[in-house]
Amino acid sequence: MILQGMLFLSLAGLLPTAFDEAPRPANGTVRQTVLASPRSCSLMQAQKSEQELHRMATMVRCLGGKPEYAKILLSAGKEFDIDPILLAAVTCVESSFRPKVSSGRGARGLMQLRPIVLNVLGVTDPCDPHENIMAGAAYLRTCFDRYAARPEGTFLALAAYNIGPGPVEKLTRSDAAERFVKKVLSVYNRFTDSPIPIRQKGSGLSVTKKR
Repeated sequence: MILQGMLFLSLAGLLPTAFDEAPRPANGTVRQTVLASPRSCSLMQAQKSEQELHRMATMVRCLGGKPEYAKILLSAGKEFDIDPILLAAVTCVESSFRPKVSSGRGARGLMQLRPIVLNVLGVTDPCDPHENIMAGAAYLRTCFDRYAARPEGTFLALAAYNIGPGPVEKLTRSDAAERFVKKVLSVYNRFTDSPIPIRQKGSGLSVTKKR
């Protein structure tokens, strides 16, 4: 349902184990190369995933959220190709990781999704952390895609997430959007290995997740 909603938004606007034997040299010795086995590769991947989960859980805990949100953020980041640290930063700024919070304009849940976003993405329970974060990541993905060709794409995408998509002039002139972007990037820069300079109304950089 969320993927179908994303499509609607877009239209309206996401080796086996082996010893390789080399040719035998003239002196009769044999050179062999050991390749990594599938089992060792799986183990290394599992260890990497565990480290990422631990790191994300530590970040969420530091920001006042529940560690179990870390797995959802990582899944959403992978699903929608967005750095999960950025998703955590947006969640922190939007709701301080409070799943049942609502704004005066009807935005609800961890990522403060507006009614129109909830409806289009088919969110049935805005207070459910998994459903809310996945929908928030889907919506943010459409914002990134919409402004991907712009040099200030990161600023515009985050601004659009906060106040709604629109002309570049609207987003760059919004003081509210500028404050939001600065807050998000301030949190993001505390935890990422690749901090983004916070510039006046636009960073010009991208924080989409690297594959």
